[in-house]
Amino acid sequence: MKEAFLDLFWEFADEFKEALPYLCRLVVAAICGSGIGLERTLRQKEAGLRTHIIVALGSALMMIVSKYGFFDLFAYSDVVKFDGSRLAANIITGVSFLGSGIIIYKGSIKGLTTAAGIWATAGIGLAIGAGMYGIGVCATIVLLLIQVFIHRFVPIENTVATTVKLKIKNDPVALDHVEDILLKKGVDIMTTDVEKKDNIIYCKFDLKTHNAFSFKEVKEILKDDEYIISISL
Repeated sequence: MKEAFLDLFWEFADEFKEALPYLCRLVVAAICGSGIGLERTLRQKEAGLRTHIIVALGSALMMIVSKYGFFDLFAYSDVVKFDGSRLAANIITGVSFLGSGIIIYKGSIKGLTTAAGIWATAGIGLAIGAGMYGIGVCATIVLLLIQVFIHRFVPIENTVATTVKLKIKNDPVALDHVEDILLKKGVDIMTTDVEKKDNIIYCKFDLKTHNAFSFKEVKEILKDDEYIISISL
């Protein structure tokens, strides 16, 4: 029993020793993913440090398996047809599910840059998993430079969205009047949900503006209007 255990231990030790070069690839991929994820985390984006590390690490692992995991099948190449690169190719499809996690809020898209960054992180993991350390590290640096440089030095207009619920008087011109007020203040109305009940018009506006605003400011704009009965979130 003891001898069997020792044999198993040394067999595992030998396999671990052979796996060290691959382990190095996983570590480098995780480091590259952490650099990209840290920048996203500091900017409080949807996908942060852990997500990017896992994407880079998983992509590198799948690439290693794709490239080296099917050597035993070469002995049966006459009867078994296989293409290990398909496994790596399907990683991009899998990452697309993460990309579909982009937040779409009432017609407003948020997180597109982060989703693209996850996609690029998967590519970096694939490169490092294939042993292409140089291109993987360089791609990480370039991606970080793009994220930091464009955000810091290139002015990008930010938009803010909120939802406001209104009760307004049941008047033929009331709804158009309220919409005109918002538009004149630079507030875009993305969607409008209207219901008439008990001689009151119940409205839900999904609003977006290119200037940061709060619910309090929206309330200040509308509170004194003659058609407005009440305002709430």
